[in-house]
Amino acid sequence: MNWVKSQILSKISGVVHGFSNRGFNGSLSEAAGLFGLRGIATLDQIHSSRVFVIRNKFKGLEQKGDALIADLKGIGVGVFTADCMPILLVDDSTSVVAAIHAGWRGTLSQIAKATILEIEKGFGIAPSRIHAVLGPSIGVCCYEIGWDVASLFMDRFSDWEGYLLRKGKSEYVLDLKEANRYALAREGVKNIEIIEICTKCNMEFHSYRRDGKRTGSHINFIGLI
Repeated sequence: MNWVKSQILSKISGVVHGFSNRGFNGSLSEAAGLFGLRGIATLDQIHSSRVFVIRNKFKGLEQKGDALIADLKGIGVGVFTADCMPILLVDDSTSVVAAIHAGWRGTLSQIAKATILEIEKGFGIAPSRIHAVLGPSIGVCCYEIGWDVASLFMDRFSDWEGYLLRKGKSEYVLDLKEANRYALAREGVKNIEIIEICTKCNMEFHSYRRDGKRTGSHINFIGLI
């Protein structure tokens, strides 16, 4: 199993993380064991802005949502992707970690903002103290959308021109990486790393846009040890 690593997170003591490629065999327990974790918590992802917090102790989750926050050592939080944007967060004192799943629907519903606000409210951590890494996802080179989706971003965000590009009369290209970077920056997150891998272009990764429903998924996780 191969893992893509963040330059930022790799330098922080007490944190383990990884963005898998298509070599992930589906075993969360195996992935956790490779990094010294007892387990990796995940959600039933629904392309929403719902955020869940794990505190005090870990129980297997069957909740619906798209972001997980934890302050427990030995338990990772993870999201599954196959073109959507995985975002991993940790604060500068390495007391809290989070994993976010952000496709176009989650990005539109501001899942990144909801997670940052929950960390600030629940743990007293200012956004400026958070490190964020945007992992492998479909790139601006490949993410074509129609007017029906593009118009939703135009109606909701004033800065849409920074990540929504016109391609034809009724077609656009969405830069999912930039859209989420903008979202984090709006909330005051300053230390942001983007891993420039397009999952549709790169055959080492699963891609829903390229392979359809038969595609697999990656696990993207972060944890405190």
